[in-house]
Amino acid sequence: MPVAEETPPRRSALTRERIVELALEIIDEDGLEAMNMRRLAADAGVQPMSLYHHFPNKRAILDAVGEKIAAAALGAGHPDPRWQSRVRQLFMGLHALTEAHPRALPLISAAVVRTPSGRRWMEELMSTLLEAGFSEDRAATVYHVLGSYTLGLGYARMLGDEVQTTDIVAQLIGHWADYPSMMRVGMRLAVWDRPGEFETGLDVLLAHFADRPGGGA
Repeated sequence: MPVAEETPPRRSALTRERIVELALEIIDEDGLEAMNMRRLAADAGVQPMSLYHHFPNKRAILDAVGEKIAAAALGAGHPDPRWQSRVRQLFMGLHALTEAHPRALPLISAAVVRTPSGRRWMEELMSTLLEAGFSEDRAATVYHVLGSYTLGLGYARMLGDEVQTTDIVAQLIGHWADYPSMMRVGMRLAVWDRPGEFETGLDVLLAHFADRPGGGA
């Protein structure tokens, strides 16, 4: 009796959506620098030139990845009519993106100006603040302060994931007398594992702006 030949697994059709998904998987697994057209084509099981039927270049793919990530920032829950709660929702959404895709931080940072969803996020934030009575200057300040806080913690988390604690230990061995306070705190400096503290800090900053919506020290 003849042995039936095994049918090779069917390859997923190459689409723009598939390319973006694979690019994000590469970034999440190995970092932004690992995402190139050769690696992306290999993961898709195609020749690199096949990618150019869907995107003109790598920058266009990265912009599409940024759009995919940014689209999630406005997708959670219904907008709260209170300005403070709505701003909190927006930055909690941004924080969730940094937690889900820490190695895509450069794309997330640029998304507010490079992607349609990012610009909608920014428009929602600005309209919320202006309608609440903030001046244009103060609204910009709120964005810069809360954005720097949110993305800054994201970068801290990313660095904590990238830097090997064993390397830190090796570099500090024998230097207790030089850095006694640092050595006492030790590996806690290399690990960020208390995400709930982000919300605490965000609420403190929001309370500060609520007390001084028009500006001032």
